[in-house]
Amino acid sequence: MTRLVGRRRRKERGQSLAEFALVAPIFFLLVFSVIQLGLVFGTQNGLVNGAREAARRAATYRINEQSFDATVWGSICATIEEEVYQLGDRSIPGYVRNSLTPTVTYEWIANPEAGDYSLVASVTARYDHPLYVPLVAVFLDRADGVADGVLTLNATEQMRIENPALQPSSDPPAAPPACP
Repeated sequence: MTRLVGRRRRKERGQSLAEFALVAPIFFLLVFSVIQLGLVFGTQNGLVNGAREAARRAATYRINEQSFDATVWGSICATIEEEVYQLGDRSIPGYVRNSLTPTVTYEWIANPEAGDYSLVASVTARYDHPLYVPLVAVFLDRADGVADGVLTLNATEQMRIENPALQPSSDPPAAPPACP
């Protein structure tokens, strides 16, 4: 009787090893998928935070016709873009500066009730997040439409600038120059 029990236990040990060999790849794929998605979501949160903080910074500048001078305007744009880069450095895991592309724009928005115009600052940040886990990258790589080994993440934030509103006129105000 004891011989049968000993043989049965040895067979069960071999069975456990075979079951582990079948289940382990799926288990590790799930674990590494959670890790990769955690990095992607952390990067997206950092990107949104960076765009929001830069838009707040952009909203602090009083914009008027004198601001449209090339040196003043270039300084404003460069300061806001550098803010995005610095916030990315602090809040994006595995941050690579060359993978971040900030875009700063200002535009006049008409107020339909009063007929005047107010200025809105918009900051867009685009980040090419590297995919670290090769097997998971096969599934995530085409999520942005391109199979290039990175996942492109975007964040856009807008803030209204507390400038005095432009009075109504027959023509909308001239658009602020684009940031270089």
